[in-house]
Amino acid sequence: MTTIFVGDVGTEIVLNCGVDISASTVRKIIARKPNGQRVEWVADPFGVDAITYTTLVGDISHAGTMTLQAYVEMPGWKGYGNKAIVMVAQPI
Repeated sequence: MTTIFVGDVGTEIVLNCGVDISASTVRKIIARKPNGQRVEWVADPFGVDAITYTTLVGDISHAGTMTLQAYVEMPGWKGYGNKAIVMVAQPI
């Protein structure tokens, strides 16, 4: 399990989709924050089978377990990837 810290800015999140998504027209990372809030981050392509998002101020705001999931739309298919779990810790 990966650990990031409350307040991190510029952290690159990469989710591998496991298939060629180079034809995708919509790419999002859906996050369920430790406080239960669901947010969607617009993602960019990363190679042919992954998406990426770089955190901004306020994105990582609560300590605890955060769940991430890729969402992609392509011609003829749209759907979700596997869930990834990230631990968000308080800095010293």
